[in-house]
Amino acid sequence: MANLIDQSLVRILVVIVLYKMKPDDSAALRTLLAAIPSLQNGQAEIKVLLYDNTPGGQVVGVLPTGVQYKADPENGALYTACNYALEVAHEEGFEWLLTLNQDTTLPMDFLCKLCNAAMFVAPMHNVAGIVPSITSNGRVVSPFTLMKYWTFMGHFPNGFVGIPLRNVYAANSASTIKVTALKAIGGFDPRFPLDLIDFDVNYRLHRQDLRFLVAGNIHVGLELSTDDLKRRSSPGRYKDYLRAEEVFCDEYLGSVVSIVVMLKLLYRMGYKLWRSGASFHYYKLCIRFLCRRLFYSRKYRMKSWKQSLC
Repeated sequence: MANLIDQSLVRILVVIVLYKMKPDDSAALRTLLAAIPSLQNGQAEIKVLLYDNTPGGQVVGVLPTGVQYKADPENGALYTACNYALEVAHEEGFEWLLTLNQDTTLPMDFLCKLCNAAMFVAPMHNVAGIVPSITSNGRVVSPFTLMKYWTFMGHFPNGFVGIPLRNVYAANSASTIKVTALKAIGGFDPRFPLDLIDFDVNYRLHRQDLRFLVAGNIHVGLELSTDDLKRRSSPGRYKDYLRAEEVFCDEYLGSVVSIVVMLKLLYRMGYKLWRSGASFHYYKLCIRFLCRRLFYSRKYRMKSWKQSLC
């Protein structure tokens, strides 16, 4: 009987990655803890891990009961936090890993609906994860599909719940992925320490013919740094994003997509940066990466990238 109960229990390890923010100020932690009491008895086992990437460390004070804390004063980046959590989940027998940015806002019914979805897909060996509908500044930003040659994003209808045949891409924050699936692809790739870590994981899962359940009945709020370059970003962070985009396309995609990337860089310079009121530093970065596409070979770009990781 005990085994039957254990098998019906949804076991989720939640990792919340902090950066220069105290736990009490994290919207993700506050809203997650508020959602736990809504779970039915015996529905789930939830373990919360705070992984603190604050450089030099910080004094966190008294933590809520049951919340585990791991400090990384050297700031090993997002992928280190996720891989650490993945190993904890694997060693302790958790089925699912839920990753959260510190400023993600969860609804009260998030865990109830997530657990129902997890129970639904548990016997489906080709389903690797569950992704909710995420909005930023009033617009849906995740999940989505990408049209041929990565030309345009295709978002799902409001409230859509299902397992699309097309490859699904979703933000890393609020994605819940099977631990076995993540272990099968080798976990989170250190070559994508922060930006496009979600694209990389999604892409590698799709290459294993694994799908995602799009849970459009779960609505999550998230602030994207690329939506507010003045308050939530910097030229240095934007450069990291452009470098990750360059690397992802060079690593996995073909020459046609390289042309699409150049067109997107032109679009950003002609419209997105202007609309956001970005400084000239952002324009210079786009010009720089556009020139790298035009005048340098893929081999040279990949070599320079690998050298930057050393």
